[in-house]
Amino acid sequence: MIDGWTTVSSTVEYRGVRLVVRRDAVQRSNQSLGTYEYTESVDGVRVVALDDRSRIALVEESVYVCGQRLLMCPGGGCEPGEDPMAAARRELAEEAGIRAAEVELLTTMWRMPAGARTREHLYLARGLSVGRHHRDASEADMELRWVALEQAVAMCGDGRITEAGTLTAVLLTAQRTAAGSAPPAAGTGDGPVPDA
Repeated sequence: MIDGWTTVSSTVEYRGVRLVVRRDAVQRSNQSLGTYEYTESVDGVRVVALDDRSRIALVEESVYVCGQRLLMCPGGGCEPGEDPMAAARRELAEEAGIRAAEVELLTTMWRMPAGARTREHLYLARGLSVGRHHRDASEADMELRWVALEQAVAMCGDGRITEAGTLTAVLLTAQRTAAGSAPPAAGTGDGPVPDA
């Protein structure tokens, strides 16, 4: 809870299989009253699978709620109590048939902070081996595509990639891999800053 804020009441308006809708009455630190309606669900994961040719794995699938086919990094929801890293490895194997020797956290972000109490954990996977996927019925029309990381960055800017977790994960991966391969800029390393 935010310092100085008090939850006066919290009501479950709807409880589904994967989602709870809540309405909370709160008193803010300035004593004003407010009502917040939001959803709660399990955290999600997205994984950038980067191969040794600087390509990433994207899955294209029909997303009912959006009414579109979207290009996304493999990912999905954590099972109740499941560690996000384990969920990332599971989703990568299920959707794309990919196993990774190394998986590292890129960041954890709020999916939609004003309306959903749910986080997205973004990972970078390397040391890939590709085998058979294990998709469920809702993923039957999913297609795996390998795209150069540089091209994926361009797709984030031109509207071909529009899912928030994928956008963030791709751009962070590009930043991290560029930072890892380029010498540090003047004044950004651990050593002294050269005189002007």
